[in-house]
Amino acid sequence: MEYHIVTGSKGGVGKTLLTLLLIARNIERGIGTLVVDLNAMNADSCALLIGDRADDKKIHIQHPAATNGAEQLGADNIIVQKTFALVDNGSVDYAVGWPSNPFTLYKPTLFADFLCTMKTACEKRIKPELGLDIQSIIIDSNYHFCNIFSQQEEHYKQYQDELKNDNIAIWFLWVYRQLDNLLKPNMDSNAKALRETAGLIEHFFKHDDNPAPFMHVITPMSLVSSQLEAHGPIFILLNAIRQANDDVIVEGLDRVGDLPKGDYINFDDWRQRLNIARTSVKVNERGRGDEIFLATLRNALKDERPMNVIPLWNYHAGLHRYTDKHSLEPVAEMRNFDIYNSFIRLMG
Repeated sequence: MEYHIVTGSKGGVGKTLLTLLLIARNIERGIGTLVVDLNAMNADSCALLIGDRADDKKIHIQHPAATNGAEQLGADNIIVQKTFALVDNGSVDYAVGWPSNPFTLYKPTLFADFLCTMKTACEKRIKPELGLDIQSIIIDSNYHFCNIFSQQEEHYKQYQDELKNDNIAIWFLWVYRQLDNLLKPNMDSNAKALRETAGLIEHFFKHDDNPAPFMHVITPMSLVSSQLEAHGPIFILLNAIRQANDDVIVEGLDRVGDLPKGDYINFDDWRQRLNIARTSVKVNERGRGDEIFLATLRNALKDERPMNVIPLWNYHAGLHRYTDKHSLEPVAEMRNFDIYNSFIRLMG
């Protein structure tokens, strides 16, 4: 089994977009897929992928803790429905799941239980009852990865015991303010926790068959300041977002696709590379935090791109507030956007 866990605590930076890209890629690769939407209240992936599709093929997956009085695993059960995506020669079935209670949080000590429960359900429930052979589980969440993975080694024992032969990848959506928090001269407790958690993820999940357990993702939306003030390329992008009437390529990031693809870079090594790049930028340029972030990324990626750094450079007006709209076939539509081609190019 492979698990793709999309994380990032800031809204509107592209978590659902990344989820759609991963689904479309899986379908193109012919991999049976289950998508689980763990976004509390705003279940964008679920709403977009299921929409008004009526389907009686729906099951409830209950965690054992919900019936034996033990500590519950977030929601007491996950509802799973079969759906489909159109492809050139017909359609491909996959499954979408969502919690029955979206308000309950998942603790780091329980997230391994959640993955194990879903893995078991794929074999014992989803395959016989929905007729789907699942090899990949994509989890769209609005959690920061530090909310669902622990800073303590003992909490990784279950991953090692029950999921050690599986591939677990954490996809982390960066925003420019995270860079400032990580590179403070006197590292605060939040930055320390982030580095320690990422280090444990890489230590326990990285193996020969899973060479990239931590993926760093930057989207055009994650470059934009929440204060809606920007300069240069960010200003052009911001205007396009405000007006939602034009497509934009983020200048500088579009050339990253032509760079040599390097080896995996550990979280802390990537942080150090960004620190060196940002120091150089601050010496030679002036700008706001978001402008410095873009310049820092360009500087950090000027010679080669580590295999687990995915800087997407396409902004599409047609995807603006995409999750607010009803789409008959969101996965098929996604494959028509340049950002999908950029994603496949970077993943290739």
